[in-house]
Amino acid sequence: MTGTMGTDVVPLAVEGLRKKYRRGVVLDGISFALRPGEAVALLGSNGAGKSTLLGCVTGDRLPDAGQVRLCGHDPFKDPASAAGCIGFVPEQPFLYGELTVSEFLQFVAAARRMDASAARQESARLLDLLGLAGAEGTLCRELSQGMGRKTAITAALLHRPQALLLDEALNGLDRTSAEHLVAELDARRGAGAAVLISSHDLDFVGGWCGRGLLLGPGGRWTMLEGAEWEAWRRAPGLAFTE
Repeated sequence: MTGTMGTDVVPLAVEGLRKKYRRGVVLDGISFALRPGEAVALLGSNGAGKSTLLGCVTGDRLPDAGQVRLCGHDPFKDPASAAGCIGFVPEQPFLYGELTVSEFLQFVAAARRMDASAARQESARLLDLLGLAGAEGTLCRELSQGMGRKTAITAALLHRPQALLLDEALNGLDRTSAEHLVAELDARRGAGAAVLISSHDLDFVGGWCGRGLLLGPGGRWTMLEGAEWEAWRRAPGLAFTE
């Protein structure tokens, strides 16, 4: 099973999402949707709730209220269907250290119920794209930080998901690999996939994304779009104002 679907499907919809920890409210009633083909920047200073939001979307963290839909599927009630729609690269990717790169990608493909032959071809293409061709036999625990991130990116892209969540995915990539990844993401967007991306490179997300979800202290949030987004692009920052 892959994430390929028609462009009429909403890749990600979040409604009324709320999450509170002991230290206080982190997310308070966040509502937004990713349209097919668009890229949205996830913005906010450290502790603003970016990782919490991504965790609630992927099903790793249970929200206190609200709902998430990935291609129409609830990640908490129907995790298998939701997983087929999403590709997630966390800031600190997790790989199975005792598996080789090739074995790890074979495991991911099997978990996604991909055709084995098609998965091998796509794995080879993506590894070559990201400069990892020849590293297939390397144990994941022996990979450098950059190589590990490239492996995680390959795993996230492998099944051609409709919703891509990238948390600092460009961090640690060499310039050529980063350019190749952005070109691949552009091609995926052209086919209807949507991207939610968090990055410290504000100039990049300002130029590449069409709007931005800015999180602030105490669960505050705002969607920057239209004139507000254009103003932010001229002077990008993470300060939250009412």
